[in-house]
Amino acid sequence: MKIKFLTLFITLLSSSFLFAQDVNNRAITVKELRLEYHVNPKGIDVLKPRFSWVLLGEGRGRAQTSYRILVSSSQKALDKNEGDVWDSGKTASNNTNQIVYNGISLTSNRTYFWKVKVWDESSAESNWSQTAHWSMGLLKFSNWKGLFISHDVGYDKTDKYNSLYLPPARYLRKSFTPAKKVKKATAYTTALGLYELRLNGSKVGDDYFAPGWTDYNKRLYYQTYDITESINQGENVIGAVIADGWYAGYIGYGLLVRLDKVREYYGVNPSFMGQIHLEYQDGTTEIIATDRSWKSSQGAIREADILMGEVYDATMENTGWDAPGYNDVSWKKPKVYTYPNGELQVHPGGLVKNTERIRPLKITEPEPGTYVFDMGKNIAGIAELKVQGPKGTKIQLRFGEILKRDGNIQTENLRLARATDTYILKGDGVEVWQPKFTYHGFQYVEVTGFPGKPDLDAITGIVLSSTVNDASTFSSSNAMNNQLYENIKTTQSANFFDIPTDCPQRDERLGWLGDAQTYMRSATYNADVAPFMTKFLVDLDDAQRWYGAYPNFAPFPYSRPAQYSPAWMDAGVIIPYNMYKVYNDTRVLEYMYEGMEKFMEFQADASTDFIRPGGGNNWGDWLSVNETTSHGYVGASFYGFDAKLMAEMAEALGKKEDAAKYKTLFENIKKAFVKKYILDTGYTSEDTQTTYAFALYFDLFPEELAQKGADRLAEKIKKNGFKFSTGFLGTKHVMLVLSQYGYDDLAYKLFKQTEYPSWGYSVENGSTSIWERWNSYTKDEAGNSDLNGKMNSFSHYAFGSVAEWMFLHAAGIDTEDSGYRNIIIKPAISKEMDFINGSYKSINGHISSAWNWKGNKLIMNIEIPVNTRAKVYIPTSNVSNIKEGNKAISKLSEIKILKSNSKETVLEIGSGNYVFSTKI
Repeated sequence: MKIKFLTLFITLLSSSFLFAQDVNNRAITVKELRLEYHVNPKGIDVLKPRFSWVLLGEGRGRAQTSYRILVSSSQKALDKNEGDVWDSGKTASNNTNQIVYNGISLTSNRTYFWKVKVWDESSAESNWSQTAHWSMGLLKFSNWKGLFISHDVGYDKTDKYNSLYLPPARYLRKSFTPAKKVKKATAYTTALGLYELRLNGSKVGDDYFAPGWTDYNKRLYYQTYDITESINQGENVIGAVIADGWYAGYIGYGLLVRLDKVREYYGVNPSFMGQIHLEYQDGTTEIIATDRSWKSSQGAIREADILMGEVYDATMENTGWDAPGYNDVSWKKPKVYTYPNGELQVHPGGLVKNTERIRPLKITEPEPGTYVFDMGKNIAGIAELKVQGPKGTKIQLRFGEILKRDGNIQTENLRLARATDTYILKGDGVEVWQPKFTYHGFQYVEVTGFPGKPDLDAITGIVLSSTVNDASTFSSSNAMNNQLYENIKTTQSANFFDIPTDCPQRDERLGWLGDAQTYMRSATYNADVAPFMTKFLVDLDDAQRWYGAYPNFAPFPYSRPAQYSPAWMDAGVIIPYNMYKVYNDTRVLEYMYEGMEKFMEFQADASTDFIRPGGGNNWGDWLSVNETTSHGYVGASFYGFDAKLMAEMAEALGKKEDAAKYKTLFENIKKAFVKKYILDTGYTSEDTQTTYAFALYFDLFPEELAQKGADRLAEKIKKNGFKFSTGFLGTKHVMLVLSQYGYDDLAYKLFKQTEYPSWGYSVENGSTSIWERWNSYTKDEAGNSDLNGKMNSFSHYAFGSVAEWMFLHAAGIDTEDSGYRNIIIKPAISKEMDFINGSYKSINGHISSAWNWKGNKLIMNIEIPVNTRAKVYIPTSNVSNIKEGNKAISKLSEIKILKSNSKETVLEIGSGNYVFSTKI
């Protein structure tokens, strides 16, 4: 009897343990805490910052029903669960992002600690998340104690059109000794120009090109660095190297088109300003700020320009200038400059960083003493040089994207960007150098003057970008398309360089808005671009013309006669809309709203009977092939699209009257557009691929004629040999419209096409990036002036906007509302592909959608993140034939059948992993 009782007790105990273990395994976990899109940001200046997190949890249908956020003034208080700054309390909400801080007023130069816990669908309480933290920047002008200082190198006296003016970098230093034992040390620094901060012989932080490009007359960004661990008890030396950068150097094509001013668009002499806040163990503080007590000089950087390159003479190094013990008696007092007009603010995005180091694949020697390193892909960045040789040896690095037939690099497409770096050896052993204030777009590095024969270790590629393309994966049964995906990511990385540039290599590198708006949604799939685009929208808002138009590019340092163009200026509406759609960000809409309204007023004034003309500089469907869409058509169609998006954004902001106003405007534009451009046959009056793509995608076709319009588009593509005739603007819309109107097979034929014009054409010709032109280069015509002229970039992301179709349709990942809380999984299933695998890391978590064929059996693998739901579209009308795993879906309570028709069955599912199968 005792044995039986003991056995029963052990059994019950084991069951209880297993149940407790199961409950523990099913508990939701809170991960990836971020504030204002950043992980543990330093020095923010947002007074009501927004919190976000991602949830993980086993099983299906998992959801958050409540959360509690604690914000504390210290780690110690947070560990005790004391929210002495803010305790949200248990808040009934399933929101996991864009949650606005609602505690006491935040203070300059303070660090705050926070954590969060949640309750799930069964009211089970999670553990607290790990601790996150952030610090505030300097919120008031009175907090700043520094002066803008620099070293006087004279003034530009060159012939601006026939000679380059490339002044040396300026060096600044300050020795100081902390009065007491330091508890915390923080540096707040900025520059008019570019700067690198140094402390005790080392670079501070991992940023490049600080403080970033702005309209310096309106704002100047600063950085915050925690330097506590680098402070010595005795002597310390803080230093800065500063160069012209975007502030005073060459920008874009100003020199090429011989503008009245070819450099110094914002100012003449770069200058640095900053201060170190020392907090001592006894609670007292001290500030070391830039002032006349600092010392200034020149050094080894003899020339430094973003476009032209950098010259470094190592024989002129002031060895140890940024470290204790250096004798600076020969250094001068710095020159003091006035404060800029622009407001001092924290950079809202992310600065440029080294995202990858790459080794060259091979070295060739097309001419004696000329060595060409093939880096394997077309990147933006710099080349790190490793060399040993005699003092005074001069090594020159030049950069190119492709090779000529003779094996030399092609530089004609760089135009007037010299893009050349020079290093002069000091001759004391192995020397490793990389430039600080220039960057290049290149796959090939030409090295001349190298002592002896270099090996592969002589050059390392330093990839520079403001974003990391880690938000998605994509693969298919077509190898060319897989390479295309890699090319798209490489090109996005190369051009997301503080602003979304058009190209990273030639004398341009401007934030062209036509490229940016057409590629925006694609960009969001490849990377978390929320902070990057938040910064760029500030640039765009700053650049808006007084009369309401957004300009051709932003920032906007100079202008030619026509300042704007349809489909370029519309970025001022399209990019904010996509920020809302993808990241559920209404704050950015609030920030841009006044400017967007002004833009809509400008368009209304320019319109006649609701038709907006071409106007401005109008490039139309740039680089289209054999078909031309009128500028008027482009202007009129984008005006309608703007009105439609404005109505949705006004609704999201609770502006009911504005929403109604813009809905009415859209309907009036549509009526006028149909009257002018749509024929009763369902054809457009201009009958180009682009005209159908625009009218259908922008909802400007009458509903009863829309399918006929799509049919005509499909017919034109087939008659054109399954090829495009579209340019920058039309191409992605063609793909989106084909899948929208039932032409998935045709879309895949275009996607897989390898004949000109197509994406496959570039891949077949060896591309590692997206080209500006469909036919930028061919293997058998390298060096042909028609193909490789001056207007030819080999790293231009606009045609890479097919990534939007790849994820929205090929993989089928979309959001029904904003921010991927209600997900749509609707892949374009076609026998043109054997399989498609896609995933996307949304603001609400990881989504994956994969499909493949096994004979006539379709298998769909789907992952939906915790706290979201999804509608899944399966292309069959036979509900009884659909299985999840090995079970009929009708027997699974967690799967809801929403509808079924002759084309498809729509299911609703919660979070979790699913494998659906059906015979087609």
